[in-house]
Amino acid sequence: MNRAERRRQDKLQPSPPGSHPAALHPLLQEAIAHHRAGRLREAEALYQQILALEPQHAEANHLLGLIAYRTGQLDRAAELLGQATSSHPTQSTYWFNLGVVLQKQGKWDDALSVYRRALSLNPAHAEAHTNVGNVFMDQGKPAEAEASYREALRIKPEYVEARNNLGVALKEQDRFTEAEAAYRDALALAPSHVEAHCNLGAALMDEGRLDEATACLEQALRLKPEYLKAIYHLAFAFLRRTQFDQAVEYFRRSAAIKHVHAPRTTEPWVTRARLKHDAEQAQYLFDRGLIGPARSQYVGALQALHARMASHEGEPVRVRLAPEEWASIAPSFETILYYADAPALAAGALNPDLNVPEIEARYHATHPEVMHIDHLLTNEALASLRKFCLESTIWKRGYDNGYLGAFLGDGFSCPLLLQVAEELRLRFPRIFGKHLLTQAWAFKYDSERVGLNIHADAAAVNVNFWITPDGANLNPSSGGLIVWDKEAPRDWNFREYNSTSREPKVREFLEASGARPVTIPYRANRAVVFNSDLFHETDRFHFRDEYDSRRINVTLLYGRRSQG
Repeated sequence: MNRAERRRQDKLQPSPPGSHPAALHPLLQEAIAHHRAGRLREAEALYQQILALEPQHAEANHLLGLIAYRTGQLDRAAELLGQATSSHPTQSTYWFNLGVVLQKQGKWDDALSVYRRALSLNPAHAEAHTNVGNVFMDQGKPAEAEASYREALRIKPEYVEARNNLGVALKEQDRFTEAEAAYRDALALAPSHVEAHCNLGAALMDEGRLDEATACLEQALRLKPEYLKAIYHLAFAFLRRTQFDQAVEYFRRSAAIKHVHAPRTTEPWVTRARLKHDAEQAQYLFDRGLIGPARSQYVGALQALHARMASHEGEPVRVRLAPEEWASIAPSFETILYYADAPALAAGALNPDLNVPEIEARYHATHPEVMHIDHLLTNEALASLRKFCLESTIWKRGYDNGYLGAFLGDGFSCPLLLQVAEELRLRFPRIFGKHLLTQAWAFKYDSERVGLNIHADAAAVNVNFWITPDGANLNPSSGGLIVWDKEAPRDWNFREYNSTSREPKVREFLEASGARPVTIPYRANRAVVFNSDLFHETDRFHFRDEYDSRRINVTLLYGRRSQG
């Protein structure tokens, strides 16, 4: 499941009263009046006037930086706030606000340095201590985060966000009883704190207290009816009860909200692979009568866009659509137009002939744990899940390598998938033990593009299985998965072992440690089961360039990395 949610202190703070320089005071006060009234253009123009006369004016740079942050111009905000700190280095608020911007940019080490500068000037700044804790959480250091949250609470005991965030840090350390107490303390101070209700529900669910958990999550939804985290956790609560239809209802409710609130722009960037896939899928559905004549214009527009993009090979993988191009597909592009039926199967989804003792023994005989299972699903389950992936218009995440993804909360949810996940856990207790499903996704690939880069996942057990027929694979000796026999170091955070930008560091680590790859070739209905801490990547592949021949893999994650 998603991690508990921290209430982030990402609001920039105004300067303390009396801190405005006397120079240009009337003009500055007029600008501030516009700023406070939300007339940002007028305020910005006046700040610019001040800076034209006095480029080093600290407060004008600071306040202009606040406007840049508010309008999403993070680089400019960082530059302006940096100028303010240079001109007036003893103003702790300037440093704090610069830290907020750097944290928003993901520059965590820089943010920590700047927050510490703010705290050296104002050690009692509780919000800065909380933000330091948030950076530590981003870096995967919950113990350090805990210390920062506790310091914020020592200064400001009634600080609700710090209490909620403390609960998150404790939960990440598997200290569930203490986490529960922190969430309840937050709710005693603020009974309508949505995140605390949701986080308490998630913590109770981890302890198996499903009725109490559901009550907390439903309370969060009463306070905020479209709160994605609570909806997502409720889906897992139904899954724990093996109420697959209800779980899918909530997962799809999450997807609908996500897509409704997807960022809108008149000139979006779209991957070429996404345009090609969607044009092919729309035609596939239209030819079968699964989307009707009302969508014919959409199908035609996608076909035309794909044809135009295909004529410019060698250009960047992402293209910016012109306003008129985007207008021709926008109403349907981010909408899930169709879900194929994939119900749970009364006779079960896993192949009844699987030799459970032999498979479990094989898993534990490998060091580290990595093995494969052939003929995982029944023929009926395999065909139904494949049909779901071919027909459901859930493939909204386009990746630069040329593949598309769909996650549980994005639309990749059907009763059959949840049945498979639960049957695996129950059928192979010596592999999965106490580990519950935490996430699931599928990736769909172009015919011969690049797959997933090398990475590890934040889970205990990883199940990766393939559902495209073998006849689509033009190179049967490859097309599968490469798993390296080295785990991600325990002191690496998620970004270090699961980020494309960190691949050189991973490769260097594997080479230095003498890691060796285990290559499992592609086979339809083959599952690779392995320790999720192990680095792994998609093997090279070459599939037929046809819509229904695209390589599709399904991934199920169980447990958490710390549970091992």
